[in-house]
Amino acid sequence: MDARELRTRKEKRLFGIAFGVSLIAWIVLVITVIGVVYGIMFGLFLYIAHALMIAYIKGHAIKLSENQFPGIYDRVVIASQNLGLPKTPDVYIMQAGGALNAFATKLTGRNFVVIYSDLLEACGEEGKELDMIIGHEIGHLALGHLKWLWFLVPARMVPLLGSAYSRACEYSCDLCGLTMAGDLQPAARGLAVLAAGGKYGKETNIRYFVEQARESGRFWAAIYELNSTHPYLHKRIAALVNHQRPDSLRIASRNVLAYPLAPLLGMATPSGSAPLMMIAIIGVMAAIAIPQFEQYRHKADKLLLDTVMNEVQTSAQSFYAKNGRWPCTQAELNAPKAQALLTQKNWKLETNCSDNVAYVNYEEQGKEYYRMVNFQTGEMQEGAMK
Repeated sequence: MDARELRTRKEKRLFGIAFGVSLIAWIVLVITVIGVVYGIMFGLFLYIAHALMIAYIKGHAIKLSENQFPGIYDRVVIASQNLGLPKTPDVYIMQAGGALNAFATKLTGRNFVVIYSDLLEACGEEGKELDMIIGHEIGHLALGHLKWLWFLVPARMVPLLGSAYSRACEYSCDLCGLTMAGDLQPAARGLAVLAAGGKYGKETNIRYFVEQARESGRFWAAIYELNSTHPYLHKRIAALVNHQRPDSLRIASRNVLAYPLAPLLGMATPSGSAPLMMIAIIGVMAAIAIPQFEQYRHKADKLLLDTVMNEVQTSAQSFYAKNGRWPCTQAELNAPKAQALLTQKNWKLETNCSDNVAYVNYEEQGKEYYRMVNFQTGEMQEGAMK
């Protein structure tokens, strides 16, 4: 079964919203030249950090192949084929100080799956629980979650939306894991291992573990989950049960007060503080970028003024050569390019044929200034209007 057939409706809906939010954010970023510069710098920083992480994994983890832990590698190959992933990703086993985890990642078109050794030991090489874990991580790659990761960064920084989309992706990947496990029981135990480890996870009474989901809607539980990138493990198992037997388990609704308060109260959680940290970073970047943008705009206006005044002076010289006097009106100046720029910037041009000058009045930061050119010498003067 292709992984795309397992994508949940909620993920599809939230992806559409996240895509729209991110598209608007990137358009705004592209429009502001300074924003593009800082966006590139920020993206480069993240790329370097990610590349160094991959380098660390390659240097400290064991890469699986037909000759290195072939039994586990074969499971990855089968999961990749069954879930519609064109190429088997590079797979590594890594020691992580007892952490029970696995993750998928991507760098410049290459897919990677990393399985922590303690999770591998907890699941066992022969158990279907491992197929649940492998299927879940392959699901991230097959469903394109990493393909859209960078584009959706703006939406992921939006409180509630970013974490909701991430949780929806996890539910879809759990269905991929269930497909590879082949049965609900080992799939559920694969998730229970994440909660209680190998020995106790496999001995967990899944029925009673799922009943804990009834308490997940309470205020503080809802606050935490709304800020989390992953749903509660018992809710994930309940979702698998409901997938096979629709509506057989009722999941408690969240306390309605949790939604407006989650972004604020969830700051104490690691994932909850991430959006606010990103907003703070953007705020710092804006504080630096806005003044620089104003300086850039000021310099650009100065260059435009130079262009206008040079054409005015050239046109005045041409008029004098033909008529033996200096122009007294804009019509006599006959400077179409300068006039177009004046209209675009809403600047005012005045001529004074008695003093042989023309000057432009313009506004900057709420104050009025002038730029004056002498028709005969081309000398320019500028200053504030009194």
